[in-house]
Amino acid sequence: MKDVQNIKGDYKFAINKVGVNNLTHPIRIKAKSGEVVATVGNFSLAVNLSKSLKGINMSRLPQLLSELNKDRFIIGNFKEDILMILKEIKSRMESDTAYFEVEFDYFIEKQAPVSEYSGITPYKCRIEASLDSDHYDLILTVEVPITTLCPCSKEISNYSAHNQRGYVKTSIRYNDAIYLEDIIELVEEVGSCEIYPILKRVDEKYVTEKAYENPRFVEDVVRLVAERLSIESKVTWFKVSSMHQESIHPHDAYAMLERWK
Repeated sequence: MKDVQNIKGDYKFAINKVGVNNLTHPIRIKAKSGEVVATVGNFSLAVNLSKSLKGINMSRLPQLLSELNKDRFIIGNFKEDILMILKEIKSRMESDTAYFEVEFDYFIEKQAPVSEYSGITPYKCRIEASLDSDHYDLILTVEVPITTLCPCSKEISNYSAHNQRGYVKTSIRYNDAIYLEDIIELVEEVGSCEIYPILKRVDEKYVTEKAYENPRFVEDVVRLVAERLSIESKVTWFKVSSMHQESIHPHDAYAMLERWK
């Protein structure tokens, strides 16, 4: 059969990135505990294309994911395992540069702070990676929900203070193995209080009082996360943003901080 996409010619422009995206597929992640978290990823796989070729053999990209799933491939070390996938993409596609992105929910069992009832909390995660002849780059992103209590509201009110739910998005480049749990724990510790999937009355009392004793502005949250990341030797770059859904305003509060180390 005629292979149209491999027809050679002068097509005027090289293409930086061409491939498939919005591809839903199973993915398995090894947790810090050693257990495997099975979830569903939304993938984007791509390569560069020279101006001498009409197109790429696009079916090879989802085929690779299918083969990995059939082999029950588990991502344990993000940097090492994603590098292997990128090398395979480059080889199969005969390209100079390969790109890999995936978004997925990572599930962690959490106990309520007092009653110890267990439930499952999802954390939105993203991996963005690229590989060319000279450079391998990977950014790991985790979004962590937290509770925050407004310091200003607490200061000016005779009683109570307004709360909000915050979403802290932390992206890192790093040089050694890091688990998703490490990033999640770091962020949850700086909020006014953690978010729990199940709360009984004794837990609600605990959460309310803990938040009241630990008020946080959106500015406080990004600075505290950045402070912890700045002393983490494995991290070489970070970007922290936090969006708080205001309970007494029609808008959200937002802050972002980015640094190379």
